[in-house]
Amino acid sequence: MQEAVNQSVSKNYIQPVNLSDREREILKLIVEGQTNQEIASHLYLSLSTVKTHVKSIFNKMGVDHRVQAAVAALRLKLI
Repeated sequence: MQEAVNQSVSKNYIQPVNLSDREREILKLIVEGQTNQEIASHLYLSLSTVKTHVKSIFNKMGVDHRVQAAVAALRLKLI
């Protein structure tokens, strides 16, 4: 699985990803392993708002899963 994630990340992330400050904050918490509910509680946001931000992050990064987003964030030094 790690190899598949590595290949996916290396193929998809050539250009910079333009995330908002809030998206970067949420991405950092994703990297730390927090769930959407934990992120919502931590940032005093609704669960729906967090889900919207996570979906936007995934779209901007071209990923489908939290693990892919976390790996890409660390490789690209987005956080």
